[in-house]
Amino acid sequence: MVRAAGEMSARLGRTVALICFFAAFCHGVIAQPIPVQRDPLINMLMAQPKIDLSGPVRASASFDPPIVGPGEQAFYRVTFNALEESIRMPEELKVPAGIIAKPRAHGQVLQMVSPVMVPLSVFNYRVQAGGPGRITIRSFQARAYGTNVTVPTAELQVIPTPTPIAAVPPKLIMEVAVTKLFVGQATPVTVLLPGMPGGSGTGASPIQLTGKGFIVDQGVARQMIQAIPRDGINVMTYTYETLLTPLETGELNVFAQGFVNANRFGGPVMINPSGIAGIIPQFSLLESDDFELKVRPLPREGELPGFTGAIGRFTLEPPTLATNSLRVGDPVRMTVVVRSNTLPSNFARLVPPPAPQPRDWQVLAAGSDGAPAAFVQARGYAQFHYTLIPLSEQSKTTPPIPFSFFDPAEERYVDLTIPPVPVTVAPGQVPADVAALMETAPERQDTAKLPVLSGLAVAPGRGAGSLIPVQQQAWFLGLQLVPAIGLGALWRWDRRRRYLEQHPEVILRRRARRELRQQRRVLHKAARQRDARTFADAAVNAMRAASAPHYPADPKALVGRDVLQLFTGPEDDEKLRPVVQRFFAMTDQAQFSTASADTAPLLDLQPQLEEVLQRLEARL
Repeated sequence: MVRAAGEMSARLGRTVALICFFAAFCHGVIAQPIPVQRDPLINMLMAQPKIDLSGPVRASASFDPPIVGPGEQAFYRVTFNALEESIRMPEELKVPAGIIAKPRAHGQVLQMVSPVMVPLSVFNYRVQAGGPGRITIRSFQARAYGTNVTVPTAELQVIPTPTPIAAVPPKLIMEVAVTKLFVGQATPVTVLLPGMPGGSGTGASPIQLTGKGFIVDQGVARQMIQAIPRDGINVMTYTYETLLTPLETGELNVFAQGFVNANRFGGPVMINPSGIAGIIPQFSLLESDDFELKVRPLPREGELPGFTGAIGRFTLEPPTLATNSLRVGDPVRMTVVVRSNTLPSNFARLVPPPAPQPRDWQVLAAGSDGAPAAFVQARGYAQFHYTLIPLSEQSKTTPPIPFSFFDPAEERYVDLTIPPVPVTVAPGQVPADVAALMETAPERQDTAKLPVLSGLAVAPGRGAGSLIPVQQQAWFLGLQLVPAIGLGALWRWDRRRRYLEQHPEVILRRRARRELRQQRRVLHKAARQRDARTFADAAVNAMRAASAPHYPADPKALVGRDVLQLFTGPEDDEKLRPVVQRFFAMTDQAQFSTASADTAPLLDLQPQLEEVLQRLEARL
């Protein structure tokens, strides 16, 4: 028994020791800190050199080349060690008379001055030289980071002889494959820099196309250094290729610009804030000549279904299905391959045609294969994938998918409909979600026209004068008073109408005054023309019109006695009664008597007639 107890104690001790060791090991493992995993993008950003913005802003100015011949062109360059967005140059430079400095390219590059990077902004001006002499652009003030910066004086010497070819500064050469384009039609652009195989200061996109009304596809851009024959000699040439797509109609101007760096000894003083002597990378902002593009809008006539903006010449390979034996409700993938016959073209951005909505199929919107644009451009075809779901075992083929493109050479739309593919559909069960969609949309038809985006507008639409909401603008408050003003005007009109209903003599007198003025104009004209008959008739009509409201009666029914009854007042009225009697007597005789009446003497009574009409008008 003693031996058994000893073995049990030894076994228990070993168990306790093993438990303590395991607990200590676990405590050490748990207590050990876990290293923090940092985002690789953050690591890359942290590894970048710091951009130095703390140093004083300085400017330099120079001509390139400094010596030119008569009529030759030079570049006037202004350089700052500051960010381009913070710099404000004068709107116009003060240059000598007869010299024009035209603003051109401007850009920014970061130059490495260990251990930091310093921004370098350059502004180019084109200067045309005149006769021999010196052209001086004196110092002026610019703004950088909100403070004034003095740009020093620069001089250009014009000599009588032309500049040697070796002294001509390098210039970018831009070539555009097609200059007469349609809106949305991509054209290849090539920029060359002969004899300068050095790199560029702007990283992955060294060349920039400057202008308005177009976009540049950087996804398919590529650059290389190759030997190109020039004047019978192979010259190492930096080449940049991309695609330009116009978005506006009319004449578009475009030119290329880019930084080129080279290590130089001596030469013009360059900005070096760090004070490090030796070889400093110097950047020059080069540019090309202007290039003019003529852009026309796409025609609206003849547009075919399924047009999604494809411009060029394309061919369609027969579509392929993952399998031709299907069951109702089972999805199948269809692959469509479109090739371009006009390389290079921007078919890498080709938009697939919209999915149709037939009765017996559900077609999901197409998606691309996800390949990068540069890879699609290199392989020479674009690939789409549709997902189709049969809804009936009666279907024998897949539905055709309308597709079309615009041929710029023939200036017409070409049908490229994706043809149907024969299939065999076995009975099956339609998925619940598809069945619900079919029940909620019973009007689904084969010929249903899907909504598509319209083409680009020929002219810009209405612009907004301000981004402030209409409800917060001052005139909107005044607009609320318009209904109240309208109700007030309506109330006043109704009140006036009721008043005239109760006082019809107001309308009669108004009509009488209007008729009186009209007859006066007639008799005045007749008096100037010595037309006695028309003068007498107009005088009688005027007296009748002025007397009618007093009875009331129709003016044509009044006779001379009715008019005379209004002249029963003062002695002056008695003097005018014979005038009224004579006019009525003479007109009655001329109208009703068989013998001719001489109305010419009535013209001499015009002053008395005017007094009669004034008295009658005063009584209205």
